[in-house]
Order: sequence, then C-alpha cells, then structure tokens
Amino acid sequence: MKRMDDNSDRATGTSASHTGSGHIYRSVFDAIVDHKLHPGTHLREDELCELYGVGRTRIRAALSRLASDHVVELQPNKGAFVARPSVEEALEVFRARRLIEGHLIRRAAERRDDTMHRALSEHLHSEEEARTTGDVARVIQRCGRYHQVLADQAESPIMARFVRELIARSSLIIAIYEVEKSSECEVDEHRLLSDFVLSGKADEAVELMDRHLLRIENSLDLVPKTETATVLQRALSTR
Repeated sequence: MKRMDDNSDRATGTSASHTGSGHIYRSVFDAIVDHKLHPGTHLREDELCELYGVGRTRIRAALSRLASDHVVELQPNKGAFVARPSVEEALEVFRARRLIEGHLIRRAAERRDDTMHRALSEHLHSEEEARTTGDVARVIQRCGRYHQVLADQAESPIMARFVRELIARSSLIIAIYEVEKSSECEVDEHRLLSDFVLSGKADEAVELMDRHLLRIENSLDLVPKTETATVLQRALSTR
C-alpha cells in the first residue's frame, strides 16, 4: 500500500486551504467547544488522516497546537486524547475566567462602538433563533460562543486568546461535570450583559459577568466522573 503523505491532498483533489494543519486545528477545536468531541476521546492519527485526506505531518502539527491549548493530551506511546480536566483544574479555569472576562467586559463597556453593537446584536439574534426553533445543540453552541464574541470586541487580543483557550477547557469541564442544564437562562443573561455593555454600565456588567460565570460553575457536580469517548467520524465533518 502506498504510504499517505502530504502530497496526497493533490491526489484526492482536496484544496490545501481546507486541509492545512490550521483548518484541522480549528475543526477539532470547534468540535471540542461544541461538545461534539468528549473528554477522553482517542484522536487516532490514521483516522484523522483519512477524515481530512492529509498525511501525518499535518495531523501532528494540528494535535501539537491543540495540546499547547491544553484541550488535547499527548501521551507517549499511546497517542492524542481529548483532555479530561480534573476537579482542581475545573475550579482554576472558572477562577481565571471570572478574572479575565471581568476585565474584558469592563474594557468593552468603556470602548463600545457601532461595530461592537452589530457583533453582539447579531450573535444574540442567532441565540434567539436557535432557541425559537428548538435546536438545543445550537443553543448550547451559541451560548458558549457569546463569551468569545464579547472578548473579541474588547480590543485586547492577547486576553481574547486566553479566553478562547479557557472556553474550550470549560466545554470539557461542562461535558464531564454538568448536572443542571442552563442554556435558556444563559441566553437571558447574555442579553442583559450586552445591554449593560452597550449602555456603558461597566460596573454592572462586571458584577453580572461574575455572577453569570459563578452560576455556570455552580451547575457542575465537581466530583470525578467517567465520560464516554466519541466516535471521530460522527463528531468531525470535513465538508
């Protein structure tokens, strides 16, 4: 059998722009954030090569980048696995989110402009649309992404990058430890958070963000659990 390498993209007719390690990284990262890939899932290189039509070099580059974001664990002689955060890590992640997102929402309230208004309004509309159509999976997805949209508007790219990693780690934590579903409440709180930001009410926005994140943390049963792994073909889509 001919060994698959990075030149296989041309053989399969797949566009390099859709099979580079950056695209693979984003695809797997988003699947983790959206709860499609569960903690403990084995990210087998041969399966990923087949799914994306690329060789191991690009797969390993993407997995290495995911590991640097602490959402994938690389285990010697075993391979790559979606990370399984401990209770201690869960508590630390939410402490970090309250500190960083509290700072970012204050910046956003102080720097509000038309671009921010459009970004938040469009996102809230997508949350409402998902809830109206009864698309529970999309409501969860949209609620998780609200925090990144808000962070991106604060004009603090380094901290926004930290938030992106923390959101991904939070998604793993929620997948393992959540016992109380709260997406509808999140939509309502996101609307109020946006109102505070766009009205320049920084103190109120910071206080609500802290309560909002604490409520999510309090919906978790922070004791060790076993999570069922995910079938890669079911979780990842290359189309």
